[in-house]
Amino acid sequence: MRSRQLHVCLHEFAEQAAFVLAAATEAGSSVGYEVVAEGGRGNRPALYCYRALTGEFIDRHREALRRLPSYQRAVGTLAGLDGLGAYLDARGLAHPAGGQAGLAEAALRCFVERVFDESNFSLTTDRFEPAYHELEQAAVDGRAQAVVLALLRGITTESEQVPLGDGAILAPPECLEDLPPDPAWSREDSHTLAVAIAPGDGPDGLSVALDRLGDLQTAMRLFAPGIGFAPLAWVRGQESGWRPLAVPVRGRSGGLVTIAADQEDELRAFCNLVARRRPIGGQTAWALERFELGCERGDELIGFSDHLLALRAMLEPEGIPSGRLAGRLAALCAVADRRDEMAERIALAVDLEDCLIAGTEPIPAGARTLTHEIEGHLRALLRDVICGHLPDDLAALADELIGSALDPDADPTTVKPVAGRLHRREPRPATDVHGQSSPARTELFP
Repeated sequence: MRSRQLHVCLHEFAEQAAFVLAAATEAGSSVGYEVVAEGGRGNRPALYCYRALTGEFIDRHREALRRLPSYQRAVGTLAGLDGLGAYLDARGLAHPAGGQAGLAEAALRCFVERVFDESNFSLTTDRFEPAYHELEQAAVDGRAQAVVLALLRGITTESEQVPLGDGAILAPPECLEDLPPDPAWSREDSHTLAVAIAPGDGPDGLSVALDRLGDLQTAMRLFAPGIGFAPLAWVRGQESGWRPLAVPVRGRSGGLVTIAADQEDELRAFCNLVARRRPIGGQTAWALERFELGCERGDELIGFSDHLLALRAMLEPEGIPSGRLAGRLAALCAVADRRDEMAERIALAVDLEDCLIAGTEPIPAGARTLTHEIEGHLRALLRDVICGHLPDDLAALADELIGSALDPDADPTTVKPVAGRLHRREPRPATDVHGQSSPARTELFP
């Protein structure tokens, strides 16, 4: 629905802003540029081009723009709109302080940058109208089409896309029609997935999308090791370019997980279940947080203590002096006739932590193998508790299992571990999982 008053106010301000910014360039103030890589993946080289830093130039002359007679009228008109947050979300911009007035000023600044994004400060219809249509569609009509794109490393799929529900999909980067200008997306890496999320039209759509990335990161960490997000996500509107966003979650990558077509339903259900049942308080929530901190460490040996702390919170509430961790963990994660062997491995892990704290050199042989085992046991327990297969009180359950194993009439070969019920096949080897033909492109704005 066209708002004539909004159109008139913004056009008047754009005309006056064009005069001010053009005069600034004639007076010697220059627009900066940056070099960006576009396209390119695998054997296809990226193209490097210059991009004008128009927004930075506008910020330098913000006070001159604020003194324009049309500035306050434009801000006042924008402040009466309910969809300013959605407009900023579609442009990948944070919501400033200052309430509706702050949103209006940020939206006006963004609008001017969109009009003059080629650093040529002459106002033409073919520049003004697309920028106005984008703002009107979001702020007036409440239809802000945008997409958030993040790069998940350490995992790929056999399919060209895997819908996760509620506007989120997983897709190999080469299957997308448009990629952000980020070198990380152009590297030849067969085990990466793009995560595309539509933020929605609400005022907090971008925040909701970032929260969904956090839930997905948690689910992937519990699903398999070595999966983590790249440091930057990207957001764009249907008629705007890509803008970077700092990802609130990341972690070590290096996994080689390939999701087969017949595993997609399991992955989708698991991701949705973790998002719904993620604990928000108590020892399980604390242990999950420590687990994720350990996965975020740059070195798995540094994250080792985080994972041991998480296990102690769940299995050794009496404290470290009780010495109950090894026996209880073995009771939950090993068959009866292998519990002593696993308990010895856990004891070695505790000794390894002491060596790492003391800075003992060289690092004991097999240290990384132990860290992987501890992480795997913790992952299995957290996964089963969150999915409801195991109770929160794992210490009591472990003691019950230990007591059952001491029954002289019990057959030790029939006492099975209770953790790790969510079994999966081993990750498939790295291959060209999409075949030899060119994959169909996934449209971000269908």
